[in-house]
Amino acid sequence: MPKSERPFVQCRACLYDSHHPFGLTFDDSGLCSGCTTHAEKTSLDWGARFARLERVVSPYRGRKGNYDCVMPVRGTAEYFYAVDVVKNRLGLNPLLVSFNSHFNSQAGIHNLDLLRETFDCDILQKTISPPLYKKLISETLSRLGSVHWPWLAGHTVWPVRVAVQNDIPLIIWSDHQPTEQAGMFSYQDENEMTRRSRHEHDLMQWEPQELTSGESLLSAQDVLTLQYPSDSQLAKTDVRGIYLANYLPWDTRRYSEEMVSKFGASAAQCPGTFDTYDHVDNLVYMSVHDAIKRRKLGYGRVRDHLCREIRFGRIGKTEAIALEAAYAQVDTAHVNEMFFSWLGIHAQGFEWLLKHHFGEALPAPRPAHASTTFTSSYLRNAAPLEEAQEFILIGKGLVL
Repeated sequence: MPKSERPFVQCRACLYDSHHPFGLTFDDSGLCSGCTTHAEKTSLDWGARFARLERVVSPYRGRKGNYDCVMPVRGTAEYFYAVDVVKNRLGLNPLLVSFNSHFNSQAGIHNLDLLRETFDCDILQKTISPPLYKKLISETLSRLGSVHWPWLAGHTVWPVRVAVQNDIPLIIWSDHQPTEQAGMFSYQDENEMTRRSRHEHDLMQWEPQELTSGESLLSAQDVLTLQYPSDSQLAKTDVRGIYLANYLPWDTRRYSEEMVSKFGASAAQCPGTFDTYDHVDNLVYMSVHDAIKRRKLGYGRVRDHLCREIRFGRIGKTEAIALEAAYAQVDTAHVNEMFFSWLGIHAQGFEWLLKHHFGEALPAPRPAHASTTFTSSYLRNAAPLEEAQEFILIGKGLVL
């Protein structure tokens, strides 16, 4: 059923509603499926869950070859926790893999380098050539209204391609966003990575090869690296992808703060949100991408952060509503202009594309006066993202 025809239901506990892109469901009391699944974080026996994880990975430990598993990572504090679990608690030797967003921040570059140094892990980064990446962004912005699609396509396939090419049958992902936000699965379901989930939720039901046509900027050759391995290739390696969040009570904020304190991972002020850990590695995510999300869905990333905090009991719904309104009109013009210059477009052209895909902008909520007590509790040890003067393609984050 089209979004406009679906009955509108607001969750009685969090800020999400029935128009959520992952398809929330609601029980008779008006509680959304995301909140229902989140409640398992306090009801499940996580000691037993972790013991089960140890049994799941045991056959892969010490396998022939250099690596026991592949781990997708990004330049944020949360991934220090994931690697710490895999390397030090599970005793596996992971090959870390990262897909370059081209919009890296200093904090993100520092975190990736510190991650490698801290855990003595090899890291394999995929960087598409800048001219080709610009073509991909131009195509997905004009056709899909997305600047994030090329990175999502790469991030969700690069680990799988590496696993197949190197005959490493286990991929360990941190968490499954549709489950964390919308409760798509119970943690006890132990859902695993699938081509179908990538297609429906990450790629907006578009496959890379569908972006090539007579009118497209892209050729079939241009999108080869973003295509999922064939079923026969997957079967040959017998590759599977598991999610740590099915075996640990995943808490991005708590884990990130532990890693900032323990290992010195970078946390920085981001435009559009109070969260100083999520996507601090990508200068475009909380600026251009968030502007698109606001136009498309009517809310920005800050709502995702607030719903997470409501569910963990760290903020009340009334205060969360005020905070969301306070962040509704954040100024990201500086970073936006960096992106427009990088891609070779004008702000007016960007606005035309937003209107073409998603219609006129809705009036922003009236700015609210929200307490800073909650927001100031987030750690900051790196320069604010708004101060960046350029995107960093590759580089050293540590001074050794």
